[in-house]
Amino acid sequence: MGQFLEYVKMALDNIRANKGRSFLTMLGIIIGITSVVTIVSIGNGLRNDVVDATNMQTNTVTVQINSEEVTSTDAITGEDIAFLRDTLGSSVENITASQTTSGKCTTRKGTFDAYVTMTTPDYENAQYSSPLVKGSYFTENDMESGRPVCVIDELTARYLFGNTNVVGMTFELAIDSGIQEVTILGIRETSADMLEVEATYQAMGMPETISIEVPYTLSEAFGQPIEGFYSVSLTAADSENTTRVASAAVQVLNSRHQDLGDTPFMQQRPIDISDMMGAIMDGVTAFVALVAAISLIVGGIGVMNIMLVSVTERTREIGIRKALGAKTGSIIAQFLCESAIISGMGGIIGILLGGGLTALISILEIGGIHASLSLPAVIIATLFSCGVGIIFGIYPARKAARLSPIEALRRM
Repeated sequence: MGQFLEYVKMALDNIRANKGRSFLTMLGIIIGITSVVTIVSIGNGLRNDVVDATNMQTNTVTVQINSEEVTSTDAITGEDIAFLRDTLGSSVENITASQTTSGKCTTRKGTFDAYVTMTTPDYENAQYSSPLVKGSYFTENDMESGRPVCVIDELTARYLFGNTNVVGMTFELAIDSGIQEVTILGIRETSADMLEVEATYQAMGMPETISIEVPYTLSEAFGQPIEGFYSVSLTAADSENTTRVASAAVQVLNSRHQDLGDTPFMQQRPIDISDMMGAIMDGVTAFVALVAAISLIVGGIGVMNIMLVSVTERTREIGIRKALGAKTGSIIAQFLCESAIISGMGGIIGILLGGGLTALISILEIGGIHASLSLPAVIIATLFSCGVGIIFGIYPARKAARLSPIEALRRM
């Protein structure tokens, strides 16, 4: 232990004696470690943001027609949806089904192409839907009577009327050959992301996005009655019971449509989006971090070069030590210790700079990024920086240890 401490002291003395050269040697390690820590932290933050964004309403599942057995695309009827609601009771919060079609709406500002969602009242709280900010959603009574009512978003209201105070106002909606005057019951919030997308569309000269939601029974008034749906979405009251709710819904629908086959309905099993996006972000982060780590290799070569210079400058010292009986292992350990300390110090500085940059990015939310410092990345960076010093210090250390005392003293 005492001998090791002596090597550390000698290494620190040599570093202090050549401050400028030692710092420039560390610079490659500092840049590499800072880059790796910062990039991994940014990637970690992006991964968390993406997973959180794609992990919404995990208690929502979809039951759909088993296309391997059934060719129909409208087997789930309104009666089926009502029966599911009665049967499943409080175990489900929402049961929604919808079809989307295109149409045209006309106001005093002109005629606009529109996306029309024909759906059920529970669509008010459908997955990823924005909340209502004005008015109310259409009800079961509205749906049963086929009342000509609708819900639009704030952006659509501005396009159609120039403002959002439009609850109770009417406009003409045309789908195929049918025309109906519909009354606006409620206004949805338009998300900031949607506003940005719309601004991009407008800059590209694309038409306005007009979105309208109406009771699916209103389709009859347009001459295209919806007899049924391809799928139905169920939101379980308890996320732990999501699978059970889906299985129960499949059983109920299968029992009501035995004429279609043995298992005409099935639970949709989509890829877990949050896991998939998390894996993609991990892969991207690992790749970029690997590219950044190349600078560590460059820094390691710098360490090796400077250690070779140090060996040349200290040839006389090596010769004297070997003449006094120093073993080859002692010489190797001395130079390895010095290269490891240089790399380790560079690593520590790099980690501190990387942590500081991560904190700055998080505080300022640069680019909307919430960087998150990764402890494994810090540990790996620390071990890697020390490893670089040892690996790239082996050759200079072995070269120093192989010098014979006579040859070393003769060179000086």
